[in-house]
Amino acid sequence: MSARDQQRLLRQLEGHMRQCRARADIRRELTQAGMTADDIWKFECAVRRQIREERTQRRAAA
Repeated sequence: MSARDQQRLLRQLEGHMRQCRARADIRRELTQAGMTADDIWKFECAVRRQIREERTQRRAAA
């Protein structure tokens, strides 16, 4: 799988995380593409942190 496909899957994973949708299928595809579970976890942690910060900013602005 090419780097472009991997980036597409990562963007798709982020979208699912933002919408609170299931992510198992995307994780499986990323693993099959050669990404380790640790790399996927690091990406998810970064996205969670970003989502949390965005929510905090929106609440502070309200």
